[in-house]
Amino acid sequence: MGAWSFYFLAKFYLYFRGYIRFDFTLNLLFLIYLLIPVPASWKAHKAWAAAKHILGLILGVLLLWRDSWLPPFWSSVSFLWHGGMPQKEYVYRFILGFFSLREVAMLLVILAVVLMIRSRIRLTPVVMLLILIIPLQQMGGHKGEMDQALDQFYKAESARAVRLGDARATGPDFDVVILHVCSLSWEDLKGSGHGDDSFLRQFDYLFTDFNSVTSYSNPSAIRLLRGDCGQPKHDELYNDTARDCYLFDALRRQGYRTFFTLNHDGVYGNFASQVKTQGHLDAPILPAAEPVRAYDFDGSRIFDDYAVLETWWKIRQSSAAPRAAVYYNTISLHDGSHWADDRAWWKKDRVDQYREAVQKLFENLTRFFDLTASSGRRVAIFFVPEHGMALRGTTLQAPGLREIPLPQITTVPVGVKLIGPGFLHDPSRQTVVNRPASYLALSYLMASFFNHNPFVAPPYPSAARAADLPETAFVSENQGVRIVKKGSDYFLYGKDKKWVALPSHVLM
Repeated sequence: MGAWSFYFLAKFYLYFRGYIRFDFTLNLLFLIYLLIPVPASWKAHKAWAAAKHILGLILGVLLLWRDSWLPPFWSSVSFLWHGGMPQKEYVYRFILGFFSLREVAMLLVILAVVLMIRSRIRLTPVVMLLILIIPLQQMGGHKGEMDQALDQFYKAESARAVRLGDARATGPDFDVVILHVCSLSWEDLKGSGHGDDSFLRQFDYLFTDFNSVTSYSNPSAIRLLRGDCGQPKHDELYNDTARDCYLFDALRRQGYRTFFTLNHDGVYGNFASQVKTQGHLDAPILPAAEPVRAYDFDGSRIFDDYAVLETWWKIRQSSAAPRAAVYYNTISLHDGSHWADDRAWWKKDRVDQYREAVQKLFENLTRFFDLTASSGRRVAIFFVPEHGMALRGTTLQAPGLREIPLPQITTVPVGVKLIGPGFLHDPSRQTVVNRPASYLALSYLMASFFNHNPFVAPPYPSAARAADLPETAFVSENQGVRIVKKGSDYFLYGKDKKWVALPSHVLM
């Protein structure tokens, strides 16, 4: 087998360390292909041998990719082709963070050992023995029970819904502001030193076990904007659903003038167009004159959060509408975003960069809170991260990769803040919701504000509001990949169409 012995031994090491999977059947077939000789009697023997070697290299790379936790190869190519290529600096930083120096060193040790012993020991039987051990190690399965659990979950979710009620008859008007923030999870906050940030303590309600369900922006926005109904499957997001599921349609029926704005151009991933269509939003108010504070990983402009929100607030103030609602999307924390004047950003520590970006975002949003308070208007602000950044990677995924929606990526800090006359904010009595929740709970909370207006006396107890919020079992998913929590364990269903129990070390 020659150098191919190192290929398989390296894969065995990575498999048992949890960095890759190992498809027994395909790897066995590939081994057999490598062991079949090209007969010396064939014409153009050397050409056939070279062709077999080249094909082996291609198959080996594709098989290694398939065994990895990376998304399917052609899906990745399609994503880059249609989504836009990142800047070369982003690629440099990603490559530098993708490989663990410790594991690279171990692979070099394995290579050195193979080179030293291959002339004295036949490694082919060793490789074959290790391959045959794999099925024994993989014995057992969870297909039946996990498929059943998932089917029961979706059946139950399809029957759940919330109605906002008749908001016109419940007290003074108040605006609704939804701040949808890309790339912010509890794990990211912990990793960047913001886990106990004062910004979070100013919310009247704080969700500590909120599942954003997905680890990508478009589906996250659609799920939020359809949050009046239970959690649907990923594939159902891009089809029309029941009219009562659309949050902004419900707000319009309650007399709200609605808006959509964002601090980027909305082009990447066709975000603005897709979210507008699938979430029933208005045409977006795109930033133009606001200052550019940063650039995204693809070189597109990221505008200053406060300036964009201030622009919208001026539009809202000039409107005669008694009540207004806005969906605002920010990508200021997106992986690869960097300050506009920093050309060497890719050489810097990504944790330090992220810490600075979080601090700036929190400062800008706090300024916006103060702006709304100074106006004398009543406002209910919903701070909802789309998903985490994956600031610190795991053996399954390098830092920044989010194909697998691990719980540390989709468990995000969600806060609700009430501002305006009639509401008495008590910073020492924050209502913490620590039960598993998702978007339906936010819609329930909003409905409770309509049914028991928080800006009138006597105040409806916040603890009572929180107690009535529905729980949602943990199920996260992207296209073709799901994670389900059963008891205290998490199970992954991925591109190999199998359920795998996730070890504890990938959940930290």
